[in-house]
Formats: sequence, C-alpha cells, structure tokens
Amino acid sequence: MTGEEQAAQAQERLAACKKYMKVDYEEDDELIAALMDAADRYLAGAGVTREVAPEMYDLIVHDMTLRTYDGRDDDAAQAATAPLIRSMLTQLKLRCQYGEGVATDGSASG
Repeated sequence: MTGEEQAAQAQERLAACKKYMKVDYEEDDELIAALMDAADRYLAGAGVTREVAPEMYDLIVHDMTLRTYDGRDDDAAQAATAPLIRSMLTQLKLRCQYGEGVATDGSASG
C-alpha cells in the first residue's frame, strides 16, 4: 500500500470513527486519531490484526476510542470497554491466533 493509500485509509477510518462517536467537528481530529492509534497498538499487542475481520476490528477501535475520549476527564470506570466489545475482542483474538477454524461464537469448528 502506498503512502497516499495509507493516508486515504486513515482518513476514512477517522471519518467512520467520528460518525460512530457522533462527533461532527474537526477540532479534536488529532486527539481522536491518536486515540485510534493507541487502540490499534493495544490490539496489535493483544495479537489482533485488522485483516482477519476488518468490520469487527474497527467496531472495537471505535468503541475503545469513544470510551477513552468521553472518559478522559472522568474516572477509569467511564473508559472501561463494554462487555459486548470485550467479547468481540476475545473472539477476534482467537480468530487471529487460530485462523478461521474458530467459529464466530468463539468455539472451535470441526
């Protein structure tokens, strides 16, 4: 992927995340992009790659970004990840580690 394509993809992901977050102004674009980058790095450290399930991956990043953005002035409880998103993260980690042989419910397929 060229640098130009990467920049376009980053802008598309930022726009999608802002839509999820219901942010319609540009003042915090740099902050939101940095929070998305932190979520990407967290997921990479957890062994999760976007290529396995891009839609699920992006939803997890959007949720993590929203909760961190909304909770940046509050206590840690506000920034906690929702139970559904934690379940999706666990499923995606399994799929990244064991491949598509893991069923969408997290169980091993035969």
